[in-house]
Amino acid sequence: MSADRLRWLLLGVAAIALVVHSLAYNFITDDAYISFVYARNFAEDGELVFNPGQYVEGYTNFLWTLLLGLGMLVEIPPELLAKILGALFAIVTLFVTCTMVERALGRRTPWGAVPALLLAASSGYACWTSGGLETQLFTMLVAIALDGIVAAEDSDREAGMYRAGLALALAAMARPEGLLVAGVLALVRVICNVIARRTVIGMPEVFAAILFLSLWAPWFAWRWWYYGYPFPNTYYVKASGKWAGPGMAKEMYQHGAYYIWAWLSQSKLLYALPFAAIGLTIARPRTPRFALGLGCALLAAVYLPYVVSVGGDFMGLHRFIMPMFVLAAIAVTLGLEWLIGRVPERPRNYVAVGVLLALVGGYAGTQIHLTQKSLEWGNWRADKGIIDTPAFLIVYTEDRATIGKAMASCFAPTDFSIVGGAGAQPYYGRMRAIDVFGLVSARVAHEEPRIRARAGHTKFASDALLAQYDPTFVFSCYAIHGAPTPPALNCNAGFWLARGYEQVTMKIPGLKQQGEYYTFLAKKVRSFQCPGRVN
Repeated sequence: MSADRLRWLLLGVAAIALVVHSLAYNFITDDAYISFVYARNFAEDGELVFNPGQYVEGYTNFLWTLLLGLGMLVEIPPELLAKILGALFAIVTLFVTCTMVERALGRRTPWGAVPALLLAASSGYACWTSGGLETQLFTMLVAIALDGIVAAEDSDREAGMYRAGLALALAAMARPEGLLVAGVLALVRVICNVIARRTVIGMPEVFAAILFLSLWAPWFAWRWWYYGYPFPNTYYVKASGKWAGPGMAKEMYQHGAYYIWAWLSQSKLLYALPFAAIGLTIARPRTPRFALGLGCALLAAVYLPYVVSVGGDFMGLHRFIMPMFVLAAIAVTLGLEWLIGRVPERPRNYVAVGVLLALVGGYAGTQIHLTQKSLEWGNWRADKGIIDTPAFLIVYTEDRATIGKAMASCFAPTDFSIVGGAGAQPYYGRMRAIDVFGLVSARVAHEEPRIRARAGHTKFASDALLAQYDPTFVFSCYAIHGAPTPPALNCNAGFWLARGYEQVTMKIPGLKQQGEYYTFLAKKVRSFQCPGRVN
């Protein structure tokens, strides 16, 4: 078999393996439903809002939300479209990594398929090919932009720069970190031009910058006008405001550092760092390989400290640093290729086959074990109390979806709710609501201090502030239990009971984690009635 055919065969195997691996997870996480609510309101009413008439930017993935909203316009449910697009974008990234490695090596070779095989085997990459979030869209755009920078160092200068400019603009509209990536890759291009003794900022770079700004700047101006703030509401929730305690900022950094350590250890990259270092540093200047190594190194050097500074993420298997998976797979591949290239020519191919079979096979074995462990029923205890397992994310979301579906027909248009997670329960219940963490509440985001050193959960609305919303239901003060008699609510329920609220208990078949009885607070005057209410 020719090298070119083998390369395509391996890429096909990687794509199929990734789809199969991702189907082991096959879930939508609760946070994804926030975007689904925005997408639905866009499709039905033309407003990118969580609650009609309330302009709060409670998402950080405009491009993803827009794609889902356009899908809803043609009656494709976001629960389905998110999974299809996630798999499609993840597979495209596999092929882009192949292109980058081949540009770096200067030839078509089966080595180009090695990063794709490693990514397909990765539990984290497979998990967040599912999940319903913008993770793989953003990762794909970062990979395309990096490939454009590498191509510009080859014989494709103008087209490569234009491709990078377009991809970076879209990446910045898919995730706020896209701006960070754009700055790093712009620096990479400047360094490459200086080393090659070219014009530091030539016409291709100028036109790429114009392309970037012509897309990103109008969108940024629109969203500032539309929502009233220069940054998403989630920024003010997660990274803005005073800390309630003097040691919380340091604790946040510690959590972020642990998040990176968990990635290095669970992905087994920790053991491959020497190969990655070789892959990033062994390159002649003024070559595509040098541009690729420099791009990967600088992105990692900037992106990882940024992730530490924001405390990492509370979702397991490293969603927040998915582009780093791509960079690591490329770096390890380039390092191994260089080392095996030092082997005498006659046994080189045999050595290469043996090493790659051991690498990919051994890595796949460790990741299959990690996938199984991450999905074990009852594996719901957060790692270090800060990183939730996929098993917990799945059951948590499914339970809230079940609650929302069971109660959807019982809500009135005038009802307003306080919820914990602003995801599946409001989506399926079609509830007007805000969440106690402030993702969809400007008041919580701007008025409350940061009281917890956990990513995504640093703020928590006070009862006094929530009471000003005059909610019909307080679902954030709740218990899910296995017997009809409700336990005492451990959430300052007395505050609400003294203000005319009552405990309501419902039997909701299908709840999995703690039992099928659900107790929450509702206004007495609402006289809430719903099938399944326990009298």
